[in-house]
Amino acid sequence: MVNKAGALVSLALILLGGPGLAAQDEAGAPESLPFSFETYMLRNGLRIILSEDPRLPLVTVAVGYGAGTLREKPGQEGLAFLLENLMFQGSENVPPLQHVAYVQKVGGELNATTSADKALFYETLPSNQLSLALWLESDRMKSLAITPLAIEQTRDDLLREHRERVATDPYFETFIQFEELLFPDPSYGHPMIGPGMDDLSEAEILAFHRAHYVPNNAVLCIVGNIDVARTRGLVARYFESIAPGPDVPPLPGPEFTRESDAVVRSAQVSGGSAGFHMGFRFFPLQPGDRECLRILAYVLFEGETSRLKHRLLRRDLTARYVTGSLDERPGVSALKIFCFATNAIMVARSERAILSEIDRLKANEVSPDELRRARRRFRKDYLDRLATNLGKARFLVEAAFAGTGLDALDRDLGTVLAVTPQNLAAFASKYFVPQNRVVLEFGPR
Repeated sequence: MVNKAGALVSLALILLGGPGLAAQDEAGAPESLPFSFETYMLRNGLRIILSEDPRLPLVTVAVGYGAGTLREKPGQEGLAFLLENLMFQGSENVPPLQHVAYVQKVGGELNATTSADKALFYETLPSNQLSLALWLESDRMKSLAITPLAIEQTRDDLLREHRERVATDPYFETFIQFEELLFPDPSYGHPMIGPGMDDLSEAEILAFHRAHYVPNNAVLCIVGNIDVARTRGLVARYFESIAPGPDVPPLPGPEFTRESDAVVRSAQVSGGSAGFHMGFRFFPLQPGDRECLRILAYVLFEGETSRLKHRLLRRDLTARYVTGSLDERPGVSALKIFCFATNAIMVARSERAILSEIDRLKANEVSPDELRRARRRFRKDYLDRLATNLGKARFLVEAAFAGTGLDALDRDLGTVLAVTPQNLAAFASKYFVPQNRVVLEFGPR
């Protein structure tokens, strides 16, 4: 399949906000992606995404595996994160940690991350070094070396870093507790590193790798100054001979069970300020809900004039700091709020102020001016993310794992910008209910 979305649209014009595009934004009319891409699949099941951008002599190679934390079984919390780090411990033709050295030697940068649904590895380097990146990624896809020594050293490093984080950040454990409250499903709410990580056996680690780090459970995305025909040949040369693994079952669907009323818990921290986490979980989402949620996050959190920052930090003066984020996971989304206040009294006032603003969303439609600001900020952030090779590569890999279909990406931005005040009010009335809300308050011991 070849997606020619936005092939005639200049990225520079979009970012500058030309008159025609500004008018589209105001009306919420559909907009195309500011770049084109094509996608196909190798015989071993590896999905390939290619996007040519000749503006700079750089290329980004990103490989995502469906090997996130949702694939862990009870008692295996931390296994996915451990495997992410073991991917740098050498393969048949690459000594331990030399993957990093090879990329940095040619002036490149690289990193990796693990989320609920995937482990993602990526490097950006000069485009004449594309073969190097593909060789490195294919070698560890085909022949990763998981030795007892590598397991021991990697696990010890991760556990030491985790202990240091717990010791130096008084709020770190409140985030873990909050996740467990907000997602009361062991698969969705467990921490990245769990208490059982030290007990993971070599057999469990090898089995997880064999089951999930296989071509038919992976996406390879290449973005940058490439010749598409030549790149197809290089991909075939390095990846087509890798044998597929067993069929990978679909991700488990969330099953949330909790009391029928709002959950409020408290935690003590070793110093610091009083404050709280507040979260709203949205499940199951219906068509159109995701778009409403993404705009609502901007209405509530983003920008100094957003509702919660204006109310808590400027009008009521009940909080010293407040931030929020939208957490989108397979099958479920959540809005998360984190707030510092002076004392327990101000914590309670800040919580009431937030709930008051939520109720206003249900009773009064978002004003045209407020919606216009939210649309503009969302559109700018959306397009800013796509202004780099790495941003585009991560965007495409995430879309491939989201299950919505890459052919729908050309409509993604436009559908969000088309959300109306009536849509937002209906969404708020449906989902902002007590049984979807959790609060974790914290304060000094």
